Amino acid sequence: MKKISLRKLFEKEREVFESYKETNPELFISPEIPEKELLSHIGVNIPFKQRLEGYIRLYFYDFIVEELSLDKELSEIEPKEDKKILAPPLSRFSLYTNLIKVGISTSDAIFSLSEKLNIGSEKIGYAGLKDVKALTSQRIVFPNIDLETFKRIKGLSFPNFFLTNFSFGKGSIQPGQMYGNRFTIFIRTRGKANKNIVLQNLKRIEKEGFLNFYHFQRFGTPRLLSHILGKLIFQGKYEEAVFSFLFDKGVKGIPLITELRKEAESSRNWREVERIFKEFPYTFRNELRLVSYLKKHPGDFTGALIFIKDQTALWIYAYTSYLANLLLSLDEKMGLPKKIPLLLSNDLKDREVYRFWIEKDKIENFPENIKPFRFIVFKKRFIKSRVFPQKIQYKILPEGIILSFILEKGSYATTFLMNLFEIKTGLPLPEWVDLKKYDIKKELGIGSVEEVKKILGEEIFKLPK
Repeated sequence: MKKISLRKLFEKEREVFESYKETNPELFISPEIPEKELLSHIGVNIPFKQRLEGYIRLYFYDFIVEELSLDKELSEIEPKEDKKILAPPLSRFSLYTNLIKVGISTSDAIFSLSEKLNIGSEKIGYAGLKDVKALTSQRIVFPNIDLETFKRIKGLSFPNFFLTNFSFGKGSIQPGQMYGNRFTIFIRTRGKANKNIVLQNLKRIEKEGFLNFYHFQRFGTPRLLSHILGKLIFQGKYEEAVFSFLFDKGVKGIPLITELRKEAESSRNWREVERIFKEFPYTFRNELRLVSYLKKHPGDFTGALIFIKDQTALWIYAYTSYLANLLLSLDEKMGLPKKIPLLLSNDLKDREVYRFWIEKDKIENFPENIKPFRFIVFKKRFIKSRVFPQKIQYKILPEGIILSFILEKGSYATTFLMNLFEIKTGLPLPEWVDLKKYDIKKELGIGSVEEVKKILGEEIFKLPK
């Protein structure tokens, strides 16, 4: 499939979505599923202490993520211009800058930059992926560029992200080269939160930490299918994985998209599937990539999975994350060490930790079944069993609680939050959620979102429909 600007795909799709919403708004309401059921689906099976009800991500600036470099330098969302930028090097250099984005993935923003500059997206360095439904900042780098490219980069403009805080240097940024992230989050509660419950839970976590579960975003929201697809690949069921990705409704999802998947599945003709999915070219962008391969190579399901290797890798690692969640859920019964291994280790002793689930899921031959996917590397990988958040700040407001804290890389803010709140997000919006807007950084005295709003425009921060 010919590469088309992701922004153009999104804009084209938004028009179609709006027309559907006007006539059939019920097609956009996801089914309500109890939190316990959703957590169990991703392998989280533990009881929680007393928690409050909380709603997150009402507005993009209710959820702010700011990256910390290896030397703990914070990439803040506030725009910064360094006067040194007026005298760039005359020879080739690496250009470092903060990527400030709203409502778009890191990879999509990188792709948009590479498309505008006509350079390979793999040449733009960054340490990690940041949330889509959030206001985020992270350091990225354009290695080995010249003065002309720098001028073009300075002149770029995009509707939902911008670049700031430029500096010159050498080298690049590799995945994982970061200390962690500072999160500033507004959790909207049912009425004013009980301060005693909040303090009691925060003190417990400061002392004991929290179990380092992988949260929903690791498993492909909203369908939460990634680990299921990964398990099928581990079992060698490549065809089943392809069809499940294309047609399975998953756990959650809006009825409109579910119905389109059903319609596509009933045809089983790749050209017809492509026609159906093209109505929503942004939502189905990865499905369309897969179908473009199967049109030319019908029946080559292994090749199809290799063709979309970025997605296939996510599914494979999601399954190992699911197994890690199952193991972490046993902590209270068996007491886990400070670090636990992940399944895709080149050390057989590490794999034995998962023997029960290897046999239960019938994946004994997984090393052989993973072989066709050479982009998957077997090596020792560990995650911390427990995480201790740093520099916790909070403020209780009539409508909810603002929390700011630092987490080292490899842990999720939403995992921390689920130890404090019974988290809700998305539609339908609970009737108790107050819509009042706050500049949550300003409330804590750690900055402000005002300059970002001026650059990107107030429109992008309006309440999502």
